[in-house]
Amino acid sequence: MKLEKIDLNKHDTYKVSKLIYETDATLFDFFYRDKHKAIQKIERLVRAGNNTMGYERIIVVTPDNNNQVLGVLLYSCGQGEENKINILLENLNCLDVLKFKVMDWLEKYFLADLKENDFYLASLAVAEKCRGKGIGSFIIQKALIIAKEHEFERAVLEVDVDNKGAYKLYKRLGFTIFNKKSINWFNNEKGVFHMECKLK
Repeated sequence: MKLEKIDLNKHDTYKVSKLIYETDATLFDFFYRDKHKAIQKIERLVRAGNNTMGYERIIVVTPDNNNQVLGVLLYSCGQGEENKINILLENLNCLDVLKFKVMDWLEKYFLADLKENDFYLASLAVAEKCRGKGIGSFIIQKALIIAKEHEFERAVLEVDVDNKGAYKLYKRLGFTIFNKKSINWFNNEKGVFHMECKLK
């Protein structure tokens, strides 16, 4: 396996967008109620760049011998950002812009308090048929190496409070909880643990 920056000419951006969608399917389904439509919107932003889902922030895992996307990491460096309205307007209709701005607001509520020297693992996903094969661990381990090489002080991520499998994986790889945020979402608690891995 290899980890590399996404190449819009050789990697399947629809599949990458589908994996990003799966990291927060409940939220996208609430706003779109149509998985394919939501993935298409994400793909537009992936291909456009210069936004929180832009290709500049995406790393993919592929086999050594082809460009098939097995997993994806969407990351950012330093303090959290929002989608710029002009980028959204250039790539989406007005209603979609409104939806993505509301999603930005909701995501910002759950976002960990990031510092300038943080490497933020915003979304990490593995293709369904590839799960259980160590790809998630591979992505995180490589991401931590990249973060150390660029002298970040810590790696930060969020994990849903009910995602016990992911929580165990992150804990095993050196992440610890430093905060929790939750809200009552239509009579259900929606919440995340903020986890960090100190790099220095």
